[in-house]
Amino acid sequence: MKDQQVLFENQALWIHDFEIQNMNYDERFSIRHFSFVPPLSKHSGNILLTEAEIILYGDEATNISLRNITELYYGFDELYTASSVKNFGIFWKPLRIKYNLYNVIYLIVNYRHFYTSNEQFLSILKDMLL
Repeated sequence: MKDQQVLFENQALWIHDFEIQNMNYDERFSIRHFSFVPPLSKHSGNILLTEAEIILYGDEATNISLRNITELYYGFDELYTASSVKNFGIFWKPLRIKYNLYNVIYLIVNYRHFYTSNEQFLSILKDMLL
């Protein structure tokens, strides 16, 4: 992150598509509906957005170059379903990012039970990519 200006910084939860695919039913669905259980995720830490990349660091480190992002999607899909989160997604939705052709990551930025900062992060990111 040499001399890059940080445009956004917050806490984050994330999971890769292959990690969801490898979960059993209870991990993916049943346990997620109990109080104080975090949403469907495998990793936690912080997220930084710079002019050039998204940096995730915590129990795992992942860097996503903005020029390698091929798709942004805000919402549930066939893998990260509304039935896998508490309240069936009434209060928030995950942000899916496809990058480097085949990599897929789902983000939950600043999770606070009834809200996230996913929309704010997505808005900043879309402005940068357009």
